[in-house]
Amino acid sequence: MRNKQPNEASRKTKRNETTVVEQPRQARVEVSVDGDGQAQPAVKAEPVRDADWIAEASHELRLPIANLKLLIETLLDGGALEDEATARRMLSRAKTEIDRLQSLVVNLLSVEQSASRREVTKLWVPLDARANYAVETTKKQASEKNIRVDMQIEGGFYIYANPEQLDQVILNLVENAIKFTPEGGVVTIKSGSKPGMFSVEDTGIGMAAQEIPKIFQRFYRVDRAASRGSTGLGLSIVKHIAEVHGAKINVISEEGRGSVFQLEFPSPQSVGASR
Repeated sequence: MRNKQPNEASRKTKRNETTVVEQPRQARVEVSVDGDGQAQPAVKAEPVRDADWIAEASHELRLPIANLKLLIETLLDGGALEDEATARRMLSRAKTEIDRLQSLVVNLLSVEQSASRREVTKLWVPLDARANYAVETTKKQASEKNIRVDMQIEGGFYIYANPEQLDQVILNLVENAIKFTPEGGVVTIKSGSKPGMFSVEDTGIGMAAQEIPKIFQRFYRVDRAASRGSTGLGLSIVKHIAEVHGAKINVISEEGRGSVFQLEFPSPQSVGASR
């Protein structure tokens, strides 16, 4: 769609749309999975208590800190500094842990900010500019795995959203796709078939249908996620931001064939039509 402010009213939700709705401190996810043509039953996650949230966050922070402490102690107490190759290898591992810790802290702050902000300033935002930000930000991450990140966005395609939060959504989805895509794969950001709709698609490892309702929970990881550097927070942030905007999330995935994360942000006209 090329018009800057689409006047098309919202259509009825299809069976394969993943609608995300949440009250503060509770997760409720309704999912219908496109694959074998059978709609999956709605799944309700258990409420997330403050104490559980703090305990989970503390556990996630503890591991990289412990790893850093061990690496530094080994460098100081042993003979690693005398062997340049060993020292460089250990410093590289330390940098990886610092990067992981930094990513975790940023994501923790984003979760709390998005959870506390139920009203945001929204503008008509050009999708290509926001997608390009994600492509540039993840360029190093993608090049390390020889992954191509493509943009297939129709000219003049706009999303009615908060610019910074839209950046966060696209960036988190692209980072997630890169993490779970093998070397030489492709990640694609596409504009949708109607106003406010776009998707991030990958040729990655995919996931089973029963995993999809769980992936938006804080700190949840599919079986292979821990070895791929996931903090388990990126998709939770996407869910929170989608809820604030009244957006719908549709997830289509097949093991071994990749995943599609499709979002549909309502326009002012569609919001009015739904009342």
